[in-house]
Amino acid sequence: MPRPRFDNVNLILGVNGAGKSTLLDGIALGVLSPIIAQAGFRPHFLIRRGPLEKHADRATLDIDMVVHRQDGLKKGSEARRRVATSVERRGDVERIVGYDDSHPIWEGMFSEESPAFLIVGYGATRRVESSANVDTAARSRARQLRYERVASLFEEQFTLRPLTSWLPEWSSRNPGRHKQVVNLINRLSGEDVRFTGVLERGEYVFRTKRTDVPFSALSDGYKAFIGWVGDLLYHVCMGCPKGMKLVDNKGVVLVDEIDLHIHPKWQRTIIPTLARALPNMQFVFTSHSPLVVGTLERANIHLIETNRLGRPVLRRPDEEIYGLSADQILRSDVFGLESTRDPSFKAHLDALSGEAAIGDREAAMTFMRQVAQGQGAALPEEPSEPPEWVRRLAARST
Repeated sequence: MPRPRFDNVNLILGVNGAGKSTLLDGIALGVLSPIIAQAGFRPHFLIRRGPLEKHADRATLDIDMVVHRQDGLKKGSEARRRVATSVERRGDVERIVGYDDSHPIWEGMFSEESPAFLIVGYGATRRVESSANVDTAARSRARQLRYERVASLFEEQFTLRPLTSWLPEWSSRNPGRHKQVVNLINRLSGEDVRFTGVLERGEYVFRTKRTDVPFSALSDGYKAFIGWVGDLLYHVCMGCPKGMKLVDNKGVVLVDEIDLHIHPKWQRTIIPTLARALPNMQFVFTSHSPLVVGTLERANIHLIETNRLGRPVLRRPDEEIYGLSADQILRSDVFGLESTRDPSFKAHLDALSGEAAIGDREAAMTFMRQVAQGQGAALPEEPSEPPEWVRRLAARST
């Protein structure tokens, strides 16, 4: 398979309940295996209860990791390691058993100052905490830093760190890094909103096309996006070695529902922008948006489906996706829709087509008018013009 334009992006697709979010959870638990049992994570219903799993009392996740110099590797540029994470259930109680290995390569995972093993995750209910409520000490007591970075995937009530809780100190502590953060936020957030880096009354100001507004007055889409991007940059900044640019940091970023609250115009650029701006980050996204899917190639996309045993399996699309329209993508095997029309209106058109097929000229005329008025947007499988026999019937009636 040809190398895709963005080799740092994987997009997970599937129907609701297929297991997209579970896959992100598994990646997070696998990478953090050596520390997860002591990090503040509380497993709950990780082992399914149901007819197929009624005797299951243990589940194991194996994951292959690429370890590199940022993770503390002394020799060579990178190495592969396999770790295993297990969940054990007794009744309704679950406990997690992480990978237990005293090898020095894992030492960076136990240091909050180390840039090693950077993995950050964001669930679909991500929201930013109010600046007034941030209690850094309480956060540290409740969750070890590396679990805090992915806690949004597991805890719906978990809130992200606001920019005002950490960025102001960098303006004096390290002005160069402060400037990098401002520039990255502006590069990632599009043309309609610009981050000024200026604080007013305890809130950062953003410049929109109409006026300057504080973060709290931004739209839900911008708050959700800038919220997790700001949180990500916090974790990158805290572990970035001196003299290294933020964009040079390596890591894994997991984002559930990347298109959350995002306008279709922005959906067409959001993943390419992230991939280019942070080329050393490996992104794993989930989405339900054909506009998001259309920005990527087949090699970037993974479909979760259920096999005949009721188990989830991953596969790539059967056909190339990049360059197709939203309608084409929705009707491809990626989403598998028969039609993008409203079901009732499609049934109406099908009925008119059936009546016209047996010689009803009025039905043919009605079909023609409604297609011409745009009430049945054309798709590749649904011709842009009525069939020839419909046009002939309509012509006879005039």
